[in-house]
Amino acid sequence: MKTNLKKIDKYYIEDNKVYFECEVGKLQLSIFEDNIFHFSYIFNDITIDPLLEKWSAYLSQNSLVQNSVFEIEEYDDSYNIIIGIINIIVDKASANITVFKNNKIIHGGVLGSSDTVIPDYQLRCIGNNSNSNLFGKFNFPLDINDHFYGLGDKGGLIDRRDKLFRFYNRDSLGYNAEISDPLYKSIPFFLKENNREFTGFFFDECNIDYMDFGKESPFFYSIKIDGGPFSYFVIDGDDYKDILRKYYIITGIPNFPPLFSFGFLGSSMNYVESDDAKDRILKYFETIEKYDIPCEGMYVSSGYLKASDGKRYAFFWNKEKFPNYKDYLKDLSNRGYNLIMNIKPGILTSHPWYDELAEKGYFIKDEKGNPYVEFYWGGDASLIDFSNKDAKEWWKSELKKQYFDHGCRGIWNDNNEFEMEDVEIPINKIKTVLPILMSEATHEVYNEVCPEKRAWNYSRSGYSGIQKYARTWSGDNCSDWKSLKFNQYQSISMALSGLTFYGHDLGGFFGERPTEELLVRSCESAVFQSRFVIHSWREDDKPTEPWTYINSLDKIKNLIKTHYSFIPYIYTNAYKAVTQGKPMDRSLALEFIEDNNCRLDDINCMYGDDILKVLFTEEGKITRSVYLPKTTNWYSDLGEKYDGGSLFDVKSELGENRYFVREGSLIPRVDVKKLKTALFNEVNFYIYPTLKDFREGLYFEDDGETKLSAKKYNLYKYKVYKDKVEFILEVNGADLGNRRFVFKDRYGEIIKSIDLNNITKGEPIIINL
Repeated sequence: MKTNLKKIDKYYIEDNKVYFECEVGKLQLSIFEDNIFHFSYIFNDITIDPLLEKWSAYLSQNSLVQNSVFEIEEYDDSYNIIIGIINIIVDKASANITVFKNNKIIHGGVLGSSDTVIPDYQLRCIGNNSNSNLFGKFNFPLDINDHFYGLGDKGGLIDRRDKLFRFYNRDSLGYNAEISDPLYKSIPFFLKENNREFTGFFFDECNIDYMDFGKESPFFYSIKIDGGPFSYFVIDGDDYKDILRKYYIITGIPNFPPLFSFGFLGSSMNYVESDDAKDRILKYFETIEKYDIPCEGMYVSSGYLKASDGKRYAFFWNKEKFPNYKDYLKDLSNRGYNLIMNIKPGILTSHPWYDELAEKGYFIKDEKGNPYVEFYWGGDASLIDFSNKDAKEWWKSELKKQYFDHGCRGIWNDNNEFEMEDVEIPINKIKTVLPILMSEATHEVYNEVCPEKRAWNYSRSGYSGIQKYARTWSGDNCSDWKSLKFNQYQSISMALSGLTFYGHDLGGFFGERPTEELLVRSCESAVFQSRFVIHSWREDDKPTEPWTYINSLDKIKNLIKTHYSFIPYIYTNAYKAVTQGKPMDRSLALEFIEDNNCRLDDINCMYGDDILKVLFTEEGKITRSVYLPKTTNWYSDLGEKYDGGSLFDVKSELGENRYFVREGSLIPRVDVKKLKTALFNEVNFYIYPTLKDFREGLYFEDDGETKLSAKKYNLYKYKVYKDKVEFILEVNGADLGNRRFVFKDRYGEIIKSIDLNNITKGEPIIINL
């Protein structure tokens, strides 16, 4: 049976909600502050599965502020809802929606014309209560100038136009970063851009089949949802960053990771696979110290759980590899190394605890109520049901007992795509939510153990809302040039999807050992990135390491040190990402939307507000073309001034870090080898004057681990002019101490040095140039 809303004949209002009724159901419009609108379709003869209702609501569980200030005008053929500069037209005959901003359509409208054979209605539902194949398909008009961005962990260029994407998560070992789909994360949030106007869309359902942005038809884009509910948010904003900020209001503010997690960390699956895993980890840190390489710790892969039969048993340490693992963990922690431990939600049927956990009902169940068994890494396994509160609490207790009680600082949620092929099992409908619930468990238990500190949590898989609990990365990429290139586009896309803190396995995780050139170029790409990790798995048991090619060790070491020198800049922009919705990596074409010469396929991009990073992702190339957006002037990393709108070649020998700085910037840098605190003893601020009136910015510092809600941080605001800088302490929640700020020109010459104990909150400091 096909059902759609039509022939609306009345409406009524409850608080911030407007209900438009017709014979078969009603359209609900919820109006929230900040121009956030929620449209929900309710059908009289269709009852949505309560499981889907519950967990779809979970995706947007955060408090939205209602807006009851609106007007409704009724006409013969439509209703007009007026909310400031927004007009929402609901057509009586078809229930179709059109959203106008300043009298310009930003969403919806008429589908096709009299000459096109396409559906007339924006939503059609197929099936009913007795039909397990119930689905709904949204069709929205597609304009020739529409472009789409977001959707999470997807391959290819950042523009999703003319492509179809699946919305389930899968283990994608060795994926093709240009064309593979689906990958590990699917985020049902996207930005539509039309003639420089952005609109955000979030579909708050767990069971989306696909999103098609013009592959099926040039006349419409479509979203297919299995089982319902059938609803979505429309988000208006000043620009795409403002829309991201509002998306966080709906789905959750990103968790601000601790400072050290932005530094360099070691990793390889090979270290803990072998019988001498304990010694190999120690040897890694000994080599790090021998070569004097900054390092914050290690991502410890799952081999510590690998038993003599070759299988990995969750929480079940291999006592032959680690006879006294508790003291081992504490010793490394005491040495200053932060360990993040790999854990997986699959419990193999041969696990010593399997029967006990099955009896307690902690596993996902099949349609008969028995533990559902699926093929998993290592053999048949059942998956922990994180929607079961008792199972979740048991999981939390084991995280505490096995890791947090012994000095481990973080949890790496891996192989958590919850791939279940049997569509008949009830929880299959909400499997996209389970990675979030798994990460939520980690987040909760760390808050219980260390309530004042920020959690360090990673998740390979995710859905909308994962940013509340976990960082992520692009998964098991390949050791090839294509992956290096397209992983950079993934950085931009993940940033546009609310996945605030991300990175890549440098040098590639899977395949042949990277060439020396590929490894060094990969490390160059991570100088401006929030995750600097060389991670690999090699069948020859020779992992990729900073010293894999001894002739390039100094190059990689210098790139790591350069990354550390920019940590104050990276950390400040991380704070902006959390509090203002500003992405870390930004497409030049979107950041400088008014400059038509900026290309969507440009691999170079902004990192934060001020730095344009130049990336070398092609084998054998030491020069590349760089376009500098024309709305501002620029300075090279050598301090040379360039006019905006310039296109020229930039040369980079292997191991060099090339970048440009936007005029009116104040770039903080430090000389530091360990990220114990962001209250650095000495910060060097490099000044890049502007020929315009001035540019504003901010600098953030704290102890690197206390939650922002405690307000134990310092926040400085500044203005950069042509001939001076105004610098002011606006928030003083952390001890200024016996530290100093040194202001330098763009060539590194000291202009002024300030002892922080002489700074007074609210009083501007003037630095004349």
